[in-house]
Amino acid sequence: MKHLIAIDSDGTLRHSDGLISKKTKNVVKKLIDQGNIVTVCTARPRYHTLKVSIELGVNDYLISSNGTEIYDNINKKIIWASYIDSIDCEKLYNYATSNNIRIMFVLENTEYVTEFTRNDNQILLTDDNISDVLNGNVKQVMVIGKEKDKIKEFQTKVENEYHMNVLDSSNDLEEEIWFSIVSNESSKGAALIKLCEYLQIPIENTIAFGNDKNDISMFKVASKSVAVSNASSVALNNAKEITKSNDNDGVAIYLEKYFKL
Repeated sequence: MKHLIAIDSDGTLRHSDGLISKKTKNVVKKLIDQGNIVTVCTARPRYHTLKVSIELGVNDYLISSNGTEIYDNINKKIIWASYIDSIDCEKLYNYATSNNIRIMFVLENTEYVTEFTRNDNQILLTDDNISDVLNGNVKQVMVIGKEKDKIKEFQTKVENEYHMNVLDSSNDLEEEIWFSIVSNESSKGAALIKLCEYLQIPIENTIAFGNDKNDISMFKVASKSVAVSNASSVALNNAKEITKSNDNDGVAIYLEKYFKL
């Protein structure tokens, strides 16, 4: 029986320099040749998830934006997605712009972001085009900034006053800190279950790899949950197994041993 293997990207699959090792690519190719399904499951938007997936050689199915979308890249269609209410998006935009906080809204395959853009998939968001966001399907909202107290205050407001789902947030030690908002129905674990149903693979035949708190929902539903040794303490405590670090090809080493490749 084939397996569905879901792998987080940053800090899990990729080395600290952003590269995927030749060893990992070779192990994954062997698994694909055996009929297994491997999917990259990340907080990143679809366009970035697709780039990583192509590099790994597994771009059939993509789980992106913290599990808010599953994309069938073979048939070029969304399998499942969950969106944030437009009223909530308007609240977030108004607060962020009133307080000079950079905010990003992730739609189909485009990010609308205030203050400045960083790549061709991003559009500068202003009062002139906010209607494009509010009339669209927003999968994830990211709040980002260097003024840590201001970002933390916003996060507290989002959680305690707006009662929105803050799925993920950064380490306070980073120069820029951030937090991620998704719908209450969204998580990597929920997406893993949906993809299993779509592919008719029993949940007993799933393996999930991760390194941080947004991977815990996958750990809770997957038959095998594996944290890389460089993972956060909360991820390590919630995984059933631990493998070597991302920089030491922990994912490849575990899969090689488990499938006897």
